[in-house]
Amino acid sequence: MPVLQDFLPGSSDVDWCETNYAHSKYLAEYYNTISNAGFLVLPALAIYLFRSYSKHVTSGIDVILILLIVVGLGSAYFHGTLSFVGQLIDELAIAWVLLASFAIWTPKHMLPELFRRDRSGYVGIRSSGFVARICIAG
Repeated sequence: MPVLQDFLPGSSDVDWCETNYAHSKYLAEYYNTISNAGFLVLPALAIYLFRSYSKHVTSGIDVILILLIVVGLGSAYFHGTLSFVGQLIDELAIAWVLLASFAIWTPKHMLPELFRRDRSGYVGIRSSGFVARICIAG
């Protein structure tokens, strides 16, 4: 369980190549932080542009795109503060995008026989395993 000090700027052990607070006294890694704007704008635009695909093929695309927005927010928070909690949010959001993509777009013929008619059980088992691994590792 994170404690208050894990929310403090600079509490993460990870520090990328950008000089901290060089361009702004409010953002630790200025360019890494503002570069996440694409993760906020492009998925929102894609949700609008792919609404027909979402309606007729799979609404899973919306899940992926919303998770990409979460990646952008988490990454901006992490690179703006270099806090440990920000690092966790950043990394877990990316992992959730990968998990959701794998669960949604795995071809049916590659799924276990039990889940070929209804993918929801497969997604649930994969998600539970993912959460269990995080709990064990953390």
